Amino acid sequence: MIYQKSNSRAQGYFECIRYNDFSFFEHMHRNPELIFVRRGKIGVRTELGLEQVKEGEFALVLSNRIHSYETYESSLVDVLIFSEDYTPNFSSKIRGKNPDRCVFTAREEVREFVSKSLFVVDKIPDFYIVKGALYLLLGEFLLSVHLFDTTIKKESLINEIIDYIDNNYTEPITLKSTAEALGYEPHYLSRYFHSRIPIHFSKYVNLYRVDRATALLMNTDLSMTEIALGSGFQSIRSFNRVYLELTGKTPSAVSKQLEEPPAHFVTEV
Repeated sequence: MIYQKSNSRAQGYFECIRYNDFSFFEHMHRNPELIFVRRGKIGVRTELGLEQVKEGEFALVLSNRIHSYETYESSLVDVLIFSEDYTPNFSSKIRGKNPDRCVFTAREEVREFVSKSLFVVDKIPDFYIVKGALYLLLGEFLLSVHLFDTTIKKESLINEIIDYIDNNYTEPITLKSTAEALGYEPHYLSRYFHSRIPIHFSKYVNLYRVDRATALLMNTDLSMTEIALGSGFQSIRSFNRVYLELTGKTPSAVSKQLEEPPAHFVTEV
């Protein structure tokens, strides 16, 4: 499982990518994620279990939910990530609640409209079209699912933890120091964190740092030492060891791969 900082930007973020035979390992991010299956059938796994998404159907993964995807049949899938400032009323309505499933259908006229105006990969649509189409589709979601109550404090605490990591990942933070900073008893925070994210706290922090390091490898000309320290690792040795352990590749191998020019540019993946 990896935390995607790139899909957790707070304001005005909108991106749609089209995938052939879509699959993706366990990950999470702050921004909600909508998928639309144009062809075939895929599986989406969340804390709610494994659900099938068939051609013409949608799925919504709410913020900070661990999820993964796998293709069952040859598929063409649009994946849309958006920041919650596009839909503040919806975000307020579902705060403190969970749906009973993430897969849903939409009326034919709604499906046709959003597939042409919202799920587009070659350009960013007009802000108001995005906002209106999102509300239209999320309205279909609310008509299709049942919402049940969760503890609002529980929902907000995971954001507090992630915010703390985001602001302090370059420091040698631990679960104990995080608990003290947020005003919680360490054993309580440990149990709570594991109930939401079923991996050790230190591994999650390292996944966060690896995601940050990968972004620096891809988008900067910084040296390996600068990338290691800028991602929160205390030495090149620990950087190389953790990066290899969590990704199966060394940072230098990733950097070398990125130096090779792409054969061509496409909007589909």
